[in-house]
Amino acid sequence: MYKKWSKGIDPSISLIPVEMAGRGSRMREQLYEDIHEATKDLLRLVREYTCDQYAIFGHSMGSMLAYELIHLIHAEGLPLPMATFMSGRDAPHCADIDRMTYQLPDEEFIAEVQSLGGTPLELFQDQGLRNLFMPILRADFKLVGTYEHIPKEPLPLKLIVLNGIGDTSLRCDVEEWKTHTNQTCDIVHFEGSHFFIHEQEHEVVSLINDRLLRMSADSRITHK
Repeated sequence: MYKKWSKGIDPSISLIPVEMAGRGSRMREQLYEDIHEATKDLLRLVREYTCDQYAIFGHSMGSMLAYELIHLIHAEGLPLPMATFMSGRDAPHCADIDRMTYQLPDEEFIAEVQSLGGTPLELFQDQGLRNLFMPILRADFKLVGTYEHIPKEPLPLKLIVLNGIGDTSLRCDVEEWKTHTNQTCDIVHFEGSHFFIHEQEHEVVSLINDRLLRMSADSRITHK
């Protein structure tokens, strides 16, 4: 999904998509059982990038992973990201009323996935693709459905929260994200549904460029 952004990302910013177990070149690896297993693996993958200025972007389930990851980074005593972009998801402490989606029969599960948009219909019409991707999708929904938020102290980092105005998957006020930082939390609304990052790709990438370039410039000025 994020590789398409490479054409629009400013040349001074390195875009590094993180490949999770069970996908792409890691297809043969075991899918994660829970959020803690996933974030430990993600920390292993991103640890080397924490020695320089960096930012984290997560969409939907990725926002939940990003939230837990930055707390794990903090607990390890590693530098926090200069900014974290949380996109298309309620704040972690907000209850998810559809927690058992991953246990639905195939056709009902597919209907739930399709209701979010962003997943090509051909994925389910082609039996080979369906057999390949259904376990991955169920595992993702299991991560979300079995996630239990443990209250944590707000972190000293900048949050930038993105959401689609027509996203029906959100249950809570997006302002709830502000309780998870003791610095700034900017909330940016986009036209579109849950996958507004596809529908408004140019605007989303432009926002990322603008925020990161400004923060980088401010950091250089501060350290002079």
